Amino acid sequence: MLRPKATARKTPTWPTPTPEQVEVIVLGTYHMDEPGLDKVNVAADDVLVSTRQRELSSFVSHLAEADPNVVAVERPAEQAETVNALYERYRDGTYAYDGEHELEPPHPEREDPTMECRSEVVQVGFRLAERLGHDRILPVDVPEMLGEGPDFDELDERGVDTSPKVDVPRLDEETLKTKADERLATSTVTAYHRYLNEEAALHANDGMFDEFLRHGDGDNYAGPDALATWYRRNLRMVHNIWRAVDDSGDRVLFLVGSGHVHVLRHLLTEFPQFCPVSPLRYIPHEEETPSTE
Repeated sequence: MLRPKATARKTPTWPTPTPEQVEVIVLGTYHMDEPGLDKVNVAADDVLVSTRQRELSSFVSHLAEADPNVVAVERPAEQAETVNALYERYRDGTYAYDGEHELEPPHPEREDPTMECRSEVVQVGFRLAERLGHDRILPVDVPEMLGEGPDFDELDERGVDTSPKVDVPRLDEETLKTKADERLATSTVTAYHRYLNEEAALHANDGMFDEFLRHGDGDNYAGPDALATWYRRNLRMVHNIWRAVDDSGDRVLFLVGSGHVHVLRHLLTEFPQFCPVSPLRYIPHEEETPSTE
């Protein structure tokens, strides 16, 4: 893989909401339960330990200042009743946030049923909704797998050349992972989310364009079609948020993998009813300290 030299790109901005728009605070996070389904998978430590639990409680206290009346999470929309039944178990005290519980995993590739209780959906999404007194949480995802299927298989079988034609700066996934792992290991939950949601970190998923757009030959558009699927997934999440809100009095906090934030900001900006809002105003600068038991 070519190593980056310098990355030249326009710096996106967060628009200013108008009074009639529904504000959607897009909070990028990492997968605390390590499903291993992303391009860059952070080596998450155990969020059930007491120090991380204290940090999570503090982090959610900051987020509560946003006072959303809808908390949306990256879980399948079709599993809304299952997710909310689980949320109710945490809300009524049947399950504790620091307890290890065997929960039904939404990821078909997961083998350990005790990992799901470590998910950011539970640890941040449920905890925030409960603190705000919400009756329900809003799952909005429509998951799709990218980079697989007969079109990709055909290109591989025919040995189609998908190598880069131009030597330009490219994201180095190994370097990204190493930096993310090191940053998380030496940061509080709040400090790490501050880092994840700063502009410099919001483009870690841009490498998928370089990876996929080059895959194709003749009438086989495997790569571009994969990117279209990625956009479809994000568009469907925006649509599912739209279904849930009633008027401009609504305010949404959307907890989602940080790799989605860049494209979601664009899509939410294009839809006049919504205005995407940076979460940074609710994530204070905090000293980075190792989290140990």
